[in-house]
Amino acid sequence: MKVSILGGGSEIGASCLHVHIGETDLLIDAGMRVHGDDLLPAFGMLDNLGEPEAVLVTHAHADHIGALPIVHRLYPKAPIFATPPTADLMQIMMRDSFKIMEQRCLETRSLIPYTKEQMEETLRAVRLFPAGGTITFGDAKVTLYRAGHILGAVMFLIEGGSEKLLVSGDLSFKAGRTIPGAEVPAGTRPDALILESTYGNREHSDRNTEEKRLADNVAEVIAVGGFALIPAFALGRAQEVLLILQDYMDRGLIPEFPIYVDGLVTPISKIYRRYPQFLKGPVAHRIRTNGDAFLTEGRCTAVQPKEREAVLQGKPACIIASSGMLIGGASVWYAERLIGGAQNAIFITGYQDEESPGRKLLNLAEGESDELELNGTVHSVKCRVGKYGLSAHGDAGELNRFIDTVRPAHTLLVHGDDEARAALNERIEKRYRSILSENGEAYTFRRSASGREIRSGGPQRGPDRALKEKVGCLILYRKKEDEPFHLALCTGVHGRTHSLICQTPKGKQIRLSPDQTAETIGRWNRSFDELQSDSGEVFAFARPFIKKIDWERAKEGHRTFAEMVSMCLPEASLKQRLAAALVLQALPDRFRTLNQGTARYRIDRESRRLLASLALPVQGLKMNVTLAMDKIRERLADQPHFIRCGADGLGTADERITLYFDFPDTVGLEERKKLSGKIKDATGWTAAFSDSVRTDLLQAKIGESLGTSVSPSIYLDTKCVSLPIKCPENGGEIAEKIKKETGFTLQFKDEPPAPADAEERRGVPPEFFRTQTPSPRLENNEAIHEAKVWAADRGITIYKASMKQRNGLAYMEVHFITPEVAMRHTADMEELSCRTGLPITFAKNPKQNEIIRTASELIPEDWGLQKNPSLHPGEALLTVKLPEKPPEEEVRRVGERIEERTGYRLSVLVR
Repeated sequence: MKVSILGGGSEIGASCLHVHIGETDLLIDAGMRVHGDDLLPAFGMLDNLGEPEAVLVTHAHADHIGALPIVHRLYPKAPIFATPPTADLMQIMMRDSFKIMEQRCLETRSLIPYTKEQMEETLRAVRLFPAGGTITFGDAKVTLYRAGHILGAVMFLIEGGSEKLLVSGDLSFKAGRTIPGAEVPAGTRPDALILESTYGNREHSDRNTEEKRLADNVAEVIAVGGFALIPAFALGRAQEVLLILQDYMDRGLIPEFPIYVDGLVTPISKIYRRYPQFLKGPVAHRIRTNGDAFLTEGRCTAVQPKEREAVLQGKPACIIASSGMLIGGASVWYAERLIGGAQNAIFITGYQDEESPGRKLLNLAEGESDELELNGTVHSVKCRVGKYGLSAHGDAGELNRFIDTVRPAHTLLVHGDDEARAALNERIEKRYRSILSENGEAYTFRRSASGREIRSGGPQRGPDRALKEKVGCLILYRKKEDEPFHLALCTGVHGRTHSLICQTPKGKQIRLSPDQTAETIGRWNRSFDELQSDSGEVFAFARPFIKKIDWERAKEGHRTFAEMVSMCLPEASLKQRLAAALVLQALPDRFRTLNQGTARYRIDRESRRLLASLALPVQGLKMNVTLAMDKIRERLADQPHFIRCGADGLGTADERITLYFDFPDTVGLEERKKLSGKIKDATGWTAAFSDSVRTDLLQAKIGESLGTSVSPSIYLDTKCVSLPIKCPENGGEIAEKIKKETGFTLQFKDEPPAPADAEERRGVPPEFFRTQTPSPRLENNEAIHEAKVWAADRGITIYKASMKQRNGLAYMEVHFITPEVAMRHTADMEELSCRTGLPITFAKNPKQNEIIRTASELIPEDWGLQKNPSLHPGEALLTVKLPEKPPEEEVRRVGERIEERTGYRLSVLVR
């Protein structure tokens, strides 16, 4: 095993390690220096080293990522891996590093190391470590452990060729208020430990004392009318300071005062909000309840550059701005204006490089000088200066205890100045063979002669252990048997109740008992924004993801969910895994068993058939009906004959979405079949086709073609239109055109009637309803009286029955409240035909006043309806406008009553 130090060995800055272990080469970090003429690691060493199979990033600070574009340019095929929070933070931090580097190159008139385009290409190339925390490159296995330094920071245990290497990255064990401390890989006993030593020569003062001192001093400055500037690292330190000051205000330990946040602090704080599962419990709770833990409304205000002057003209306040070493950015702008005021203060809370203005300011406070240069201008320092120990690095004692817990064969000290590394080196026990690393040097380590392997059968898997293994995993659950499934991330275990503490994608904390959990979907390390988006997409409509699952690949036997995923899924994305879990939950109980808290699924020919058939009652197999109809309308927007669609049979086994066309015969059987298939794939819904015809449009189209207004007789059962005029010269062309556009045949006055063959048009609602058995015809008045008796016998409401004649055919027309209600009584109208001996039809126009009266009676008074409902006969829709939206369940009940009485659906709009 060989470790080459390209940068960050005998210094803090430009961290970059080349590791050769087993037969694999890896590069870890590629940062830039904050000061000096040489910004970059010694990349020239790479000429004599193996090409890395991957680049691993410990965390997003500039001294660890600032030179990655050069590495990507050298090795474009080597993937760059980071944790999801680090990848998001890199988008901000690397662009900021580029600005600093660009400015310095302009000042020194030197050539910029890489271009903005190369930087953007690098950011696009970043890939994410898997949620499971392990990944393999060549013959090297890499395991991630939380480093505690900042959000997303990790250390790497690399195993290859029977050797182990532990790379600490930057470590913090107490980690302050924002994130948990480092996860110590106890007893790993690596052959070599590469350990940071930033504070190897000191012990941190008591954190609570330092926090109190900072809060009290800020309050003192503001109380006398001054401004307190806290230059802070935008990533990590600024979030800590914001939490400290607000906590002291919340507890009444200091007075309330405004806090202004400037620079990169605001966008980085937004990224922290996206990963509550990486934060400490109280911070995550504040995010859940307030939407933010850092920028509290009414107290903390994010400032844009154009607003800075107004801040300093306003009330005394605390200003938290980057950068933390006063090298550049917003903090320098404020420092230049505040440094000369005795009532003001600049409080330093983080590490200061030897050459930084921040370090010089601290030296000045010790009496070495009373002048400080900022942006090339020398300022007389009159403000108060203070330093506070809020470090995000382990101190000497913590680092020693870390070494003693890990128990390496060799320890290579990096990432510290000479004093810090030398002091730590003196304290480390000799058995851990510590080495003071130097930039540009390579170090070779060999497996110790004892071959120190750690052998352990491991603890037995008990109930508590099984629950703890779910921490960090996504849990599919439902609170009650008849409720839909939901998803949550397990963040802990409640020991006393043996329940899981979980967080939903929307940030709500819940507690689940083991019997409420249906399946463990897998680990999750990405943002909650992504979790909410991906899971919401599947729950809304799982069908597209389910169709990609190859259930035939499942081998027979009793299989766990993990085994099913590995066998059947083309990809192990959250969407695919969640879709697969929903399908498996829909299997009949005889195919599911629970063994020591793990669900197993019986796979045989029958269960494979059920899984593949899409016939199971799978949650999300159909899209929400409203969204489905929107999608159908969008798909049919260019279909010239499409009018509307509506849902029928909701809550029954015959649920469907019915499509309405002005002239249904223009949509042939083949087109209907294709359209049904496309709708099924796009929405999960079965499509039905209404055969109702827009006779008003048909009449208008005929009049337009003839160039004159006519009053035709329309026979829906025979699809024939009888015209009371002689056939014009171009009558044949007109008839052919009408036939093609509507499916109706024209019959002019001087033409013989076309044969009627209603049997050829099965499924089309007939114009007339006739009894199959001939019966004597009643006289007209008797027939009308019989219609009234018939309606009373059947409990049917009709408004009129009248006698009419068409082409010598006498028939009765019955008036219902709407044609939609009439179509519910086709069998009843056949009975009326038998009782009267007459063909029966119904009036095609709705009784609009009656519909409005009926709806107004059914709508509750407390809805505050002030105007009559609006009618849309073409869509069988009734719309009401209200000052407020009533409860959904009440709207549903009222809508059902209105539709039952009128055949019209209810739509509620809020004014």
